[in-house]
Amino acid sequence: PQKPLTGVSVCSAGSRMEVQCAVSSPDIQSEDDQGGEVECEEDPLNWQRLVSQDVLAKLMPQEIKRQEVINELFYTERAHLRRLKVIDCVFYQRLNRDGILPPEDIKHMFINLEEIIQLHGNNIHTLSKIIRAVGTFCSNQPSALELIKTRKKKDQRFNLFMQEAESNRLCRRLQLKDIIPAEIQRMTKYPLLLDSIAKYTEDAEESEKVKKAAECCKKILNHVNQAVKEAENKQVQIER
Repeated sequence: PQKPLTGVSVCSAGSRMEVQCAVSSPDIQSEDDQGGEVECEEDPLNWQRLVSQDVLAKLMPQEIKRQEVINELFYTERAHLRRLKVIDCVFYQRLNRDGILPPEDIKHMFINLEEIIQLHGNNIHTLSKIIRAVGTFCSNQPSALELIKTRKKKDQRFNLFMQEAESNRLCRRLQLKDIIPAEIQRMTKYPLLLDSIAKYTEDAEESEKVKKAAECCKKILNHVNQAVKEAENKQVQIER
C-alpha cells in the first residue's frame, strides 16, 4: 500500500535549506473563543480508525510502527501550538489590551511570541530564520521568567491579573512560568521523533529526507541550547 507522507520534508537549494512542517490549525482570536484549538485538546486520534481493515491487514509491523510515530508527531505539534496560543490569548493579548504593564515589560516577557506561533503553522522557513526566531524566544526565557517573578512581588495589579489568568481553565492548572519553557522542550522532541520515523521508513529516498529534517532540527537545537546557556550566564551575572 502507498505510504502516507510524514508531513516533514527538507529540501536544499544551493546553500539554502528549508524545513516544511505540514501541521496547521485555526488561529485563536481571543481568550473568549470557545470553539478553537485552545479550548479543546482531544486524546490522540487513533490513525488506524482512518484506514480500512483491508489496508491495515496488509501493513507490515514496521509500517504500523512508522505510522504510530507520525501520528505522535502531528498530535504533539498540535498540542504544542495550543500551549503557545494559550500564552497569547490568556496572557499576552490581555496584558496589551488592559495596559496592566508598560509596553516594554510586555515585550520583554513575550519577545517574539507571535513569530513563534507563525513558525509552527503551515509555512516554509529557512533554517537561519528558524534558528534566529527560536533562539531569540528561548534565550529570552531566563530574564522573562525573572521579570514575571519580580513584577508579581512588587505590582499588586499584575499579581492579581496573574492569579486570575492562571486560574483560567485553558491553563489547565499550569502557571505561566510552566508554559513559557514549552518551546525549548518541544525543540528537543523533533530529532527523536524524526529519527524514529526514519528508522521505520523502508523507502530509501523518503528515509533520507526525514534524516535530513532530523539533522536540521539537531542543528537548531544546538544553536538554541547555546543561546540559552549564554542568556542564563548573563542573568546570573546581573543578579550578583
